[in-house]
Amino acid sequence: MKNFKRPLKFLFLAVFACATLLSCSDNELVLSPDTVVPDNTGGDNTGGGDSQGSSQENGEITLYKVEGDRISKIKDYTVTGQDLEYQKDVTKHNEIWDLVKKIVPIAQLQKVGEFVIYNGTPTGSAGFVVEIKQDLSSWKMGIAINYAYEGGFNANGELAYTIIHEFGHVLTLNDTQLNSSQTNCTTYNPGEGCAKPNAYINELYQNYWADIWSAYQTASNQGEDALNSFYQTNRDRFVTNYAATNPAEDIAEVFATYVTKKDIPAGNTIAEKKILLMNNRSELIEFRNHIRTNLNLRSRGKNNGFILPEPGQWKQANKIGKSCRRHHFKR
Repeated sequence: MKNFKRPLKFLFLAVFACATLLSCSDNELVLSPDTVVPDNTGGDNTGGGDSQGSSQENGEITLYKVEGDRISKIKDYTVTGQDLEYQKDVTKHNEIWDLVKKIVPIAQLQKVGEFVIYNGTPTGSAGFVVEIKQDLSSWKMGIAINYAYEGGFNANGELAYTIIHEFGHVLTLNDTQLNSSQTNCTTYNPGEGCAKPNAYINELYQNYWADIWSAYQTASNQGEDALNSFYQTNRDRFVTNYAATNPAEDIAEVFATYVTKKDIPAGNTIAEKKILLMNNRSELIEFRNHIRTNLNLRSRGKNNGFILPEPGQWKQANKIGKSCRRHHFKR
């Protein structure tokens, strides 16, 4: 009997106490605080049903359909109190979406079919992605509005980092990278499907995870203390301690670090070699250049822009989920 595969969420939260392998330096980057007036158009109700959805225990507030670089409302969920205020503040929804548009090129944005504004407190997360098509061709991205405005919009560049990390999952787990089939997989399977031989995550796994996979599985089965010990033993392999959660979180963190660090590392550690894997792909070099140009990234100390958090030290990663130690959350 064929197993029914439920969609899996990637929630952006910390697994251990935050620590970092790559230190902050004068090459750390700054985000320009300028904003662009966002677009928002009315659209059809492809989410189905009434304009009001049922109350959501995971904090969902408003769901949008993504068409090109525009969003149109599918539905408002039934919410009260502060969440109702968040729901009414459509200007903030659009401001968040505008930052997503500045980060993700339009060709890549086609992989995002839905966008949801939610309150991150129930799950302890700042952002998530989840596949909405079984073939992995379309994804939903969620951004926690309460954390997006904590300390001010995109304070210290943390929202931008969250978006980059979350889209790193879409980039590395969509249908161009994985086959959704779960059978006869001879490469790495992150849970969504079998990685194609030249997939980014398969390259990462075969080069830098295969030799420690048995130790990782043992630690994963034993709990957070064992996972933390696994990280401490293998510190030079990971750009952040969150990256040690599993290969899917590792590659998202490697991508975010690759984008946000000004200088490409020399490759003196395995963590740095992982970043160099990104820099060997022309399409990822273009993606990096796109983000850095659109966000007007500058060196620390110049002008009055936002300073991006040191990888592994962004506040949003300290939003701990309830009894969660893996990035997979079944809906």
